[in-house]
Amino acid sequence: MSLHRVPNADKGARYLGLLDHALCHGQWSDVPELARKVEKHAPQRKSLTLAARAECHVVTASHRPTSASSATTTSIHGLTELLPRLREAVTTAESTHPDDATIASTCLAGIYWLQEAPLEALKVLDAGAGQSSAGPAGNSTLGWLEVCQVKAAYIHASCMEASGRQSEAREYYHAAVLRTPGYRSPELRKWTERLLAQACLYSVKTIPSPSTQDLGETYTAFKAWGEFWERIPSKEETTTSGQDIPRRQVWKAYYDLLSTILQRGLVFNPDAQSSEDLFILPLNTSTNQHTHLKLRQRSEMQRVESTHESLLLAEIKFPKASQASTEVEAWAQQVMANWKVYSGSAWTDADLGDGGKTGVSRSVLDILYRAATKSFHSTPILRHLFTVHAALGEFDLALHAFESYLEIVDKGKARAEKTGQLQFGLDDDDTAMLTAAEAVRVLCRYGDREHVERAVTVSGSMQKWLDHKRPATADSTTSASSLLQKTTLAANYRALGISQAHWAQLTYESEERSRLLTEASNHLMRAQRYDPANIDTAYALALVLAETRDVSGAIEVIRGVIEPEESPVVLTAGLAPISPLERKRQLIPLWHLLALCLTAQDDFEAAEQMCQAAYKQFGNPMVLFGQPMETMLRDPEKATVKQRGLIDHMEGLEKESILQIKMTEIMLLELTEGAETAVDLADELLGLYSRLFGSPDNKVSIMKPTATSAVPPPSRLGGTLRSIAGSIRPRSRRRSNATGTVRAQSVDSEAAGTSSPASRELADRTNEQPAAPPPISITVPDDSPASAEKSHGHHLHLPHIPHHPFGGRNHGGDVAADSRSASDAGGSEGVEERSTPSRSQVQPSLNTGQPMGEIPHNEPHNELPPPPGHVEQPPTQDVRLPTAHPASKSVVPETQLLPMHERRHRFGVLVRTWLFIAGLYIRAEMYDDSETAVQNAAKFVDMLEIELAGSDSGTNARRLFHKGWGGGDSIDALWADVWSTKAHLALAREHPFEAMAQYEQALSHFPDHPAGIIGISNLLMDIYEEKLPAEEPIVPLRPLPTAPIALLGDAKPTVSRPTSSASTVPSRRPSLVSDVPDVETTIQNPTPAELNRLAARDRAYMLLANLTKLGAGWDDSEAWLTFARAHELGGEIGKAKEALWWVVELEDWRPVRRWRDVTAGVYAL
Repeated sequence: MSLHRVPNADKGARYLGLLDHALCHGQWSDVPELARKVEKHAPQRKSLTLAARAECHVVTASHRPTSASSATTTSIHGLTELLPRLREAVTTAESTHPDDATIASTCLAGIYWLQEAPLEALKVLDAGAGQSSAGPAGNSTLGWLEVCQVKAAYIHASCMEASGRQSEAREYYHAAVLRTPGYRSPELRKWTERLLAQACLYSVKTIPSPSTQDLGETYTAFKAWGEFWERIPSKEETTTSGQDIPRRQVWKAYYDLLSTILQRGLVFNPDAQSSEDLFILPLNTSTNQHTHLKLRQRSEMQRVESTHESLLLAEIKFPKASQASTEVEAWAQQVMANWKVYSGSAWTDADLGDGGKTGVSRSVLDILYRAATKSFHSTPILRHLFTVHAALGEFDLALHAFESYLEIVDKGKARAEKTGQLQFGLDDDDTAMLTAAEAVRVLCRYGDREHVERAVTVSGSMQKWLDHKRPATADSTTSASSLLQKTTLAANYRALGISQAHWAQLTYESEERSRLLTEASNHLMRAQRYDPANIDTAYALALVLAETRDVSGAIEVIRGVIEPEESPVVLTAGLAPISPLERKRQLIPLWHLLALCLTAQDDFEAAEQMCQAAYKQFGNPMVLFGQPMETMLRDPEKATVKQRGLIDHMEGLEKESILQIKMTEIMLLELTEGAETAVDLADELLGLYSRLFGSPDNKVSIMKPTATSAVPPPSRLGGTLRSIAGSIRPRSRRRSNATGTVRAQSVDSEAAGTSSPASRELADRTNEQPAAPPPISITVPDDSPASAEKSHGHHLHLPHIPHHPFGGRNHGGDVAADSRSASDAGGSEGVEERSTPSRSQVQPSLNTGQPMGEIPHNEPHNELPPPPGHVEQPPTQDVRLPTAHPASKSVVPETQLLPMHERRHRFGVLVRTWLFIAGLYIRAEMYDDSETAVQNAAKFVDMLEIELAGSDSGTNARRLFHKGWGGGDSIDALWADVWSTKAHLALAREHPFEAMAQYEQALSHFPDHPAGIIGISNLLMDIYEEKLPAEEPIVPLRPLPTAPIALLGDAKPTVSRPTSSASTVPSRRPSLVSDVPDVETTIQNPTPAELNRLAARDRAYMLLANLTKLGAGWDDSEAWLTFARAHELGGEIGKAKEALWWVVELEDWRPVRRWRDVTAGVYAL
């Protein structure tokens, strides 16, 4: 007897749940048995069990390992027998169990899709649309239904794409992405990942145009992809199915999309209403909002970057020696492109979060070094390492990377020349040439003598590359130079010229200097023929021509570049066009060089106009200098975008070139109006330094001195520049300040009303600042009556000064004046005066420019009513610094020197500024003020030496003598400048022996110091000519005798002064005492006094002979004039005449300042 078991509903529900769990978790081996039990206890769900078994067959067929593609095809097409049964199951379940019908139709469409029948699959899916009673989040208890809905969406969109219905597929992908459910089970995650991956890549592939609307729609898909992976508790293992898109491919596309958005200068729209307006240009965003949006953008980029990199490094294997890591190198290239944008002027440290731009560069270095572990001798990665290390100021590491790069490229080119086949994966000739040219620029601009010597070696390799023969056809070869782009050839010849010109200044072989300069000039001329509009080439060529006394040719070269009819769009070495603003910035050194060329032609008025043109070319001064806000002076990095100017994006050497222009202006003013007028501009010079470099005390903590390092006591260096703020003017004026503070303030207010318009505007803009102590202590307000008397025509020479609050002598600076005057008078800090603003502060100026918010319409600003409360201050044109397009950046972003190098450079510039001011005071015969300026210069050199001793590397004689990387001068050279200026001051005070001792100090620090050699040589020759005693006379220490006057004649001096006796005169000169020469006297040995004189002359001759052979003195007319005097004293009349003729030739084309004062990089911009 057979037993008929009645179906158990409870068991049916339980087995149905187990079946659903097995399906959702991909446990396909359990599906057949669970399906049988469900059919036994829930026979009404046969459609579901049939679909479950079919899914098991589909998975088995699509994952069956094969050795040939035909086997897989056969197994997939073997599923055809399931199609009629599934159609019947769909029809049967439509009325009773719509969810089961949806599951069966999805399985049926999946089989058609695998069999490459997209039209049949679409028919099934379209017919089954709406069958399910449960929506995306319906009441069904089956998790497999949710998986089937996502699977159906994926198949539907894929079939539309395969059938050519592109627009419908795009819309379906977009809609499917917006309602993607999620991640609760492995199968749901798998099909959701497939749907999102396909949607992302499809949106990238079919994007019609890179507009903000299309970028927003594409970003929506990738955003869903990113959020999907954020919700997953743990990362899934990568599947191996042929239907799956590699995850790293999707993440790479996501990263590429974010890179496109970044490089187009777009940010997220905080008021976005749809995907069509997700991104905007950051023109109308507030400062805080702007920073927040960029922080969000940077954060997302970092997350995607990290995810893709981890997948790439985990899945890519180390290549063989004959293979190239193409994908790794492409990834590194994209990272570098984004890094250049982050390092540009459009992004600030605040926009980038912790670490700022330096932190971004460090993270890029980590990425590159990790990428190097998946590459073998990759020249692109080595090139990127050189670029980033150089931008960070880590020049030694950059040079190591370049040395490896150079070695690999050299061997590759030699192998190609021998075998006739180019090595795969090696940088092309254009890239290699440009990289080597950049290395030469870095070595020459930032390096020391040994680095310039290395640059000459690199340029030799570049010349060899130009002569390299490459296979053109099977039977012929051609030179590499004929295949290079013109911009590459220009960069190559420019590098050759710059390296030779630099080496001409440093070589010890004087006979080689003329040849080197001639070759440098020829190379630079050739570079200019290939790229006529290149500013770097024009500057280097003009400087070489000027130094070789072809001033007219130098002027023609400069004018050919800065002419206004020249097109503002310039291509550089295959890069994107340079913006007009960037080009004007690069032209600043050429304007200065043009001014010096005009001074060599004695056209001082035109030279002064050229100095002013360097600033006027920007139009409004705020474009270059930004807003004169206190935040700009305390810390330029904390200033808002609207406050920052071009100078806040410049490196230290570029800022120094702006300061040098100001010094040239002061020198021209001294020539035209006298030294007493020029010294009044010293406060403007220091104010400009403070705007460019900030206070020297801002970053003292960078050095992190050890506990044993000597810290300067507050009494000696406390306040640094504040302690001598009042000493910049003559002491007579300071005394008048100490006796009448209140009167000085009133007179200054009146003077501000009667001075020139430029100074009045400067005074009014300065008085707008709140009544608080100035952040930069080197401000020197001129609040004395004497300053009002001095405020005459030379203010007109400074039209660019009203950009910052330290620009003029008449602006008052009431707060600083109050506190200083009260301190000089021995009183308190002047709280009462500080709390009471002056009249110019209370009454708003009619000329004061008011920064206005942006006008939210297109109405002309001159037709708008004035804002409330500012009747006389109508809205002005927006002159904020425009954001440069990221593509306009150069090959290497602005170099950020290491903290020690940067501080040494800033201190060196400040020391030279103080010494320049000291020289002005010496020529104006204000010796006490000059002494104070020299003392301040010495304080900063001493501070720099103490910090060097407290650094991790410590100090030694080599580190003090060699300047090393970073530009500027060495500490020993700075000490030599200080001691030489002290000696000049002592000579001006007629203290020659004190000056000689100070010249000796200068030469003990720097033996080849030009000013020290010339100064001490003149004194030594004065000793030889007996214009000066060999030793300083000793003043008698005995008291005056009390004997009667009649007895004084019998007294004899205890110490006799040197006389012009016959014993101290050379034998070739007649005696000044004895009329009849004694035979025994003429043949006797020289006396010690005569030997001292001869030694003095010979030492001067030796010093000058060496100086005139060096690069620092070969074109120094003063050195040659002194050398001519040494020749004459030595009886070499012919050589003296030759030297004097050389002096005449040098003086004919001598500028008001040295040619090399234009920039610290000399020939390299």
